[in-house]
Amino acid sequence: MSRSPPASLTGARTQLQAHFSGPESEHPDRWSKLWDAGNFLPWDRGLPQPALVDLLSGRHNLIGDCYVEDGSGGQRRKKALVPGCGRGYDVLLLASFGYDAYGLEVSESAVKRCKEEQTNNAHKYPVKNEAAGAGIAKFVNGNFFGETWLKDVDGDGKFELIFDYTASLTLHTQPVVASCVFAATANAQVIDNRKILADE
Repeated sequence: MSRSPPASLTGARTQLQAHFSGPESEHPDRWSKLWDAGNFLPWDRGLPQPALVDLLSGRHNLIGDCYVEDGSGGQRRKKALVPGCGRGYDVLLLASFGYDAYGLEVSESAVKRCKEEQTNNAHKYPVKNEAAGAGIAKFVNGNFFGETWLKDVDGDGKFELIFDYTASLTLHTQPVVASCVFAATANAQVIDNRKILADE
């Protein structure tokens, strides 16, 4: 028998559904309004996704090292993308494991909060592999379903790892997400939080 979600979770879900009940073209502005107000962010748990923590610390065999060959016989850090990164916890975690990590947010207020998290709580994200060192953590304002944000990504705008648990939430956007991911990747591993949890 499945348990019902707590009333607070059900209420938050209902409130979010009402907030996003308008046309999909308005959703980026609606996300921005939530981040601008800052008083209703029920998805923000204040820490990195547990599935990502587990993947990086205990399932290294699934994603390999944080380095990749650069095409000239050397190595460079893998680039990771977290679309809809919220306050950036997962981006900062990826950087602590040696990735050059990019967080993408449609809201300028969310990007500002990411930078505050980075400045105020760097001690929560110590280097996890002394030999590899820390990668960079960079936060970019843009819509994942567009391409203009790629200009703010160093190099060729391609990623080796994408950790998504927001952009592909709705079934009707999944084909669009797939095409965006395809455009942004170079032999990337796309890590969907729901698939990690299903494998447990």
